[in-house]
This record gives sequence, structure tokens and C-alpha cells, in this order.
Amino acid sequence: MSDLLWVAWRGQRAQAAALAALLLLYGAAAAVERLEPDLGGLTFQLAGLQAGAICLIWGAPLIAREFEAGTHKLAWTQSLSRGRWLAAVLAVAAAGALTATAVLAAVLTWVLPDAGGDPTYWPYYESHGLVPYARALLALALGVALGAVTRHTRIAMPLSLLLLGVGQLVGRALRGRSDLPFWPLQWTESAIYLLLALVLTGIAYLGIRHRA
Repeated sequence: MSDLLWVAWRGQRAQAAALAALLLLYGAAAAVERLEPDLGGLTFQLAGLQAGAICLIWGAPLIAREFEAGTHKLAWTQSLSRGRWLAAVLAVAAAGALTATAVLAAVLTWVLPDAGGDPTYWPYYESHGLVPYARALLALALGVALGAVTRHTRIAMPLSLLLLGVGQLVGRALRGRSDLPFWPLQWTESAIYLLLALVLTGIAYLGIRHRA
């Protein structure tokens, strides 16, 4: 299994490098804003795009490009089940997405260590606690599922980004109607995201299972 994970990692180094570059730019912007608070909190507002970046850079192309390039056929003819192949590429991608989320959360905690008295303020809420990690996995699974179903990166990318954006807006609207305290709300929302991610992973598996 370790060899399979290594191969999966080698195939995803470009996505990891792209996401790391974005995090470096974001960290630099956050450092400037930390020194100059009058800049208006732009980096904090941009934190909401983290899930979209994971979906667009890592999730949607992960399987769709394999179909476009035909490399999936080579992997599936090496006495390797499609389930094991999918598990390996998803494990590497999930580790990368969670690592990127942890880095972003650390940067945002440094930039804005408190919520200004309101922990439900959406930039703070969506970048602290469990929600950003669960949402990162959901974004990844959404991109992967659409890539497996459509088999085209150019279709999976915008469609997954659109659905993720709509879901994020709906989530904020429903959250605003909730009377739950911070942590119960975090646990509830994270559980929903993880359940959806599990369903989407199943859809991705069905998508590759029935492909030649």
C-alpha cells in the first residue's frame, strides 16, 4: 500500500505545489495586514475561498484528468482494484487538503485571534474549529465525484465550484437562523459536511467502477 501511496503522491505534486504557492501568497498578505490593520480585513474575507481552491485545484482534476489522459487504464491493468486505486489517490488528496486547511487556520488565528465578541461572524466561524476541515473534505469529494462522473476537467471544475458556492451560501443562511452555541453548531455542521463527503465519495467510486 505504501508504494501505491507514493505513486499517488507523485501524481499529485503539481496540485500540492499550486496550493502551497497560494498559501504562501496568502500568508504574505496576512502578514502585511497584521502590520497594517487599516487595510480592511481583506485576507480574512478571502478565507472563505479556501474550500473553492481545494475543489478547483485538487478535487475536480484528480480523476477527470486521468480519464482525459487515459492513464487510468494503466493503473487498472496492474492487478489493482479500482477501489484501492481510488482510496490511495483520495488519501493523498485528503491529507493535502487537511494540511492546507491547518496552515490557513493558523494564519487566520494569528491575524484575528478573537472574533471581536462574535464567534458566529462567518469569516471567523468558517476558519476556526472543525468546520473548515470538514468543509475542505466536502469540497475535495465534490470535485472528485463530478470529475469521475463527467470525465472532463473543463466541466467538473466550474460545475463543482458553482455547487460549492451555492452550498456555502445556503449554509450561511441556515446558520444565521440557528440558536445553537458555537461548538454544538460546529459539530452539527461538520457532521453534515462529512456525511455529504462520504456520499460523494461513493458516487465517485460508482463513477469509476462502470468506466472501461
